[in-house]
Amino acid sequence: MKKITILTAFLMQLSVFVYAQSSTSHIVKIVALPILELKFDETLINTDFSFNSISDYDNGKTNIQAAGLKVRSNKNWVLNVKSNAPNFTPSSSGDTDIKSSALLLRMTGTTTNYPLETFDQAIASGKNGGFENNTVFLDYIANPGYIKPDSYSIEITYTLSTP
Repeated sequence: MKKITILTAFLMQLSVFVYAQSSTSHIVKIVALPILELKFDETLINTDFSFNSISDYDNGKTNIQAAGLKVRSNKNWVLNVKSNAPNFTPSSSGDTDIKSSALLLRMTGTTTNYPLETFDQAIASGKNGGFENNTVFLDYIANPGYIKPDSYSIEITYTLSTP
């Protein structure tokens, strides 16, 4: 009887070890910080204008899809544009009073024109997503009037922000 009791106790201990389970757990945390990235679409760069005829001077010229900008963000975003100077700069002795507003911008396919100014203007907005979902195409419209022959330039800054 003693052997049966010892054998039973041994088998019970063995079954506890064989069928016993153990577990542990921990928490995994993801910290998502806000991201905003803006870059030019290098396949779309049509920013130069050549005024060759009276019609060009009378009516101005339009470059459709002159520039493309790509946005990557995990938040809603706003795209702003501004000129870095109030006037175009001639390369030599041209007109120095060509206002930045002689250049208009608009999103391709729309009719709202934005004169280029020295303060930020919101020209586009969008939602979170990658470059493939957030591309802005811009038309440039130049109408400087009858300016002296020369080459003129102005620097434009695009800024991406959150609303």
